[in-house]
Amino acid sequence: MDAKVKGARVHAESDVHVAILTMDTHVATATFKARAALARLHPGIELSLHAASEWSASEAALDACKADIARADIVVVTMLFMEDHFQQVLPQLQ
Repeated sequence: MDAKVKGARVHAESDVHVAILTMDTHVATATFKARAALARLHPGIELSLHAASEWSASEAALDACKADIARADIVVVTMLFMEDHFQQVLPQLQ
């Protein structure tokens, strides 16, 4: 199937989970828009977003982030400058 055809839908045999880890929620709007578009065009692709500013203040948010890293097919990490932030998830990323 040619995925470049406008409006084409790709139905993957298995789902693909992409976890995005970042410093704060600065990419949240873009991620939510991409998630909505992917749900229509490629329903097998799932995006999740985790911000260090949230997981550093909430054990539940940190646990959710770690769980998403564990099940992700692709992990995108951006702007984790502070050691306190990346050290919390480094074991899951290795």
